[in-house]
Amino acid sequence: MKKPVSLLVIAAVLIMGISGCKGASRKAAQSDERDGGKSGALKIALLLPGLLGDKSFFDAAGAAAPLLEQELGAQVKVVEMGTDQTRWLPTFIDYCEGGYDLIMTVTSAINDVLLQSAEDYPKQKFMNIDCGAKVTVPPNVYIMESNMGEMGYLAGIVAALKVKELGGGNIGFIGGMDIPDINEFLIGYIDGAQYINPNIRVSYSFVGDFADPGKAKENALVMYAGIPVIYQAAGGSGLGVFSAAREMTEKGSPRFAIGVDSDQALELKAGDPAAAGLIITSTVKRITDSTLEAVIGYTKGEVSFGKQEQKGLKDKAISLAKNEFYEKLLSAESRKIVDDVEADIISGKIVPRKTKGLSAEEIDAIRRPVRP
Repeated sequence: MKKPVSLLVIAAVLIMGISGCKGASRKAAQSDERDGGKSGALKIALLLPGLLGDKSFFDAAGAAAPLLEQELGAQVKVVEMGTDQTRWLPTFIDYCEGGYDLIMTVTSAINDVLLQSAEDYPKQKFMNIDCGAKVTVPPNVYIMESNMGEMGYLAGIVAALKVKELGGGNIGFIGGMDIPDINEFLIGYIDGAQYINPNIRVSYSFVGDFADPGKAKENALVMYAGIPVIYQAAGGSGLGVFSAAREMTEKGSPRFAIGVDSDQALELKAGDPAAAGLIITSTVKRITDSTLEAVIGYTKGEVSFGKQEQKGLKDKAISLAKNEFYEKLLSAESRKIVDDVEADIISGKIVPRKTKGLSAEEIDAIRRPVRP
């Protein structure tokens, strides 16, 4: 009588084992399905110290995610950390503990958190895909940056030419925050404008936030009362400058703007065509393409971790948006001057001031004399 019982037990165990294997297989298949079947793929976390929807910097960075997935088969997690800086370090820690091959971020605002994380997790690889501040780079971090001084310089050329066409001599600048990155734009802007008109006056103000378009609009409306052209380098806040330009124009006082980071006229064309039609140009960073290139370099072992690299007009890392609005809002004669200046920068005939690493005293010495 014992043998049949033993056989039944053995049979039950075998059935449970087979069932368990099938269950494990199902779980593995479900796991593969959740991650697109790419369980062995490169895992990347893109941690944004802000929010998508700015039609500028963060959107350009976020747009790299689908390209990385398509070109490399990577798994990319885009995380909007928001503007509450107390959330940034805990988020970095979470993803450092999450088994990601590469953690990427953007802007100098995140540097303290990035460097702290790099120190605490020395085996984790990090990239800041656009950082203007000069830092001592740890061996597990790679930092690349667009030449923001050159971007500002080109914007200054355009603004000075446009205001000259309008018969004036004052232009404006609105920055997100009074920090080194944004002052690079401003110093370049002043220098570029003075190349066209040594006596030009530049008003400037800072919003104090990269996600407050309402405050930026208030600043712009005050500035637009006597100034026809404003260059904004303010992230999501900069949308308020475009809104102010539209409002002033609708009231009979035509006002114009210059965008930053992305081709913002094209970004706004569908949703706010009236504002888009007042954006002369934008100084564009190739953040999306540069991010893809950096990760491809990482997969090939070609990225120089422990270094900070700057790229500008000559490297095709930055450009001016020359779209339908540019051709409509700037005369052919002025556009020819812009083309000549670009060619001279690329050839080295014109060498814009090095804006990186300027002290607060040096920045103030450059800013103060040009403000009305």
